[in-house]
Amino acid sequence: MGVLERVYGDPALDRVKAELGDRVIEARTNFDQVDLVVAPEFLVEVVTRLRDAEGIACRFFTFLSGVDRTLYGDEEHRPEKPYEVLIHLYSPDYALHVNIHVPMAADDLVCPSISGVFGGALWHERECHEMFGFDFPGHPGLVNLYLPEDFEGHPLRKDFHLATRVVKPWPGAKDPDEAAGAKR
Repeated sequence: MGVLERVYGDPALDRVKAELGDRVIEARTNFDQVDLVVAPEFLVEVVTRLRDAEGIACRFFTFLSGVDRTLYGDEEHRPEKPYEVLIHLYSPDYALHVNIHVPMAADDLVCPSISGVFGGALWHERECHEMFGFDFPGHPGLVNLYLPEDFEGHPLRKDFHLATRVVKPWPGAKDPDEAAGAKR
């Protein structure tokens, strides 16, 4: 079974807005994809309705990731809620792409787990927990995927200082100038 009907741009936006109503803070199109801004408390309901709604049927979970905009632009134009969970869903029936943005304040990095709706979100939420420090209540096991359990910090946050950014001598250097990175 292929695409039943290709829905994009304003018709897609109208369809999604009619289904979700006041559960969405902001809705717009961006490159023919639907972009939604959703408060954390409505996220599970929104993704469930997008999955189950006739004429939308976003049954394919593509990804979930984190965004840190704490150093975005100059200080006066930074967003009030600089952290975000970004989720992409796709409808194979309607070739419809939906991006869901869940903004969060730095002191409240909590976003409910959608793993009960899309099982594929399990690993994505674990990675965001580990790399950004987001908490996903309802997730069955937020344990690290990559880093040791005693690792301190969250490497994908802008305030995390990477030790590898410090210039270190190259162990294979033959002379002091080469170790310091001098050109021959």
